[in-house]
Amino acid sequence: MTKAKAAVIGSGNMGRHHIRILGAMPDIEFIGVIDPDIERALPHAKAVGAPVLTTLDDLPEIDLAVIATPTAYHTETALTLIGRGVHLLIEKPLADTVKDAERLVDAAERASTQLAVGHVERFNAAISVLAGLAESPIMLSFERLSPYTPRIKDSVVFDLMVHDLDLACWIADGFPTHIEAVGAKVFSDTVDVASAVLGFESGCIASLQASRATQDKVRHISVAERSRFIVADTMRQEISIKRETTVEFGEHGMYRQANMTEVPYIDRSGEPLARELRNFVDAVIGKAEPLVTGRDGLAAIRLAHAVEQAITQAPPA
Repeated sequence: MTKAKAAVIGSGNMGRHHIRILGAMPDIEFIGVIDPDIERALPHAKAVGAPVLTTLDDLPEIDLAVIATPTAYHTETALTLIGRGVHLLIEKPLADTVKDAERLVDAAERASTQLAVGHVERFNAAISVLAGLAESPIMLSFERLSPYTPRIKDSVVFDLMVHDLDLACWIADGFPTHIEAVGAKVFSDTVDVASAVLGFESGCIASLQASRATQDKVRHISVAERSRFIVADTMRQEISIKRETTVEFGEHGMYRQANMTEVPYIDRSGEPLARELRNFVDAVIGKAEPLVTGRDGLAAIRLAHAVEQAITQAPPA
């Protein structure tokens, strides 16, 4: 079997995991890790038997690459590699600006190269099941709350909420026609807490809460439909489906409601990032389509910028 030649650009918080997983794939020949910080990259590269290269100019011919650099370097790095015919998985967000994201999508389409975007939450086992269950959502609710991390410099909209913006469009099967949002700075110079409401052409409404000023880590999604209510804890990878069965009004104002709860089976084997990389490699070798395309990544960037704009235009509290 001919192996696909691969490289990872960046060996930081996400890049090191991409190196680990790609390096263990039997159909991948790991060519190198690109990182100007040799000391940081070396232990991860050695673990998969690959050299550390400091620039793209040092990189020999490859088939595919993962770009896990800071977002500011995505566009220049990606355009260089697309120009060489390299298939790319770019960590989210795809680019800093809508214009740069459009440039990347257009370049990849002209070059006929695969462009996937690392919205890894779509590969969370619970979210995969939830998306398959949702049929005609009336209301979506997302909570993505975390403690503050000084390492993160981006707004909470691009750091955390962007995951759920992508998921909302995926589950609602469209792009919102109406956007409202508010936000606040708590610990940093950018928005640390944000709340957004999206309206879709189908009539579905999505409510999104994102915070990095919370003393607990919360990852909840709920989907309301006419006949059932689906609740997911995506951190614990648990789902329950509730259906109303009987409602009774008794004497003295007593009220009783009985519900039937279903708990679907979730295959929790494997990690979401490994599923994401497997999907990307399969897309490159022609076995699958990327679950999160460049155009999906572009839509998430457009929506994140629209939410940021809505926050700046919102009247003060």
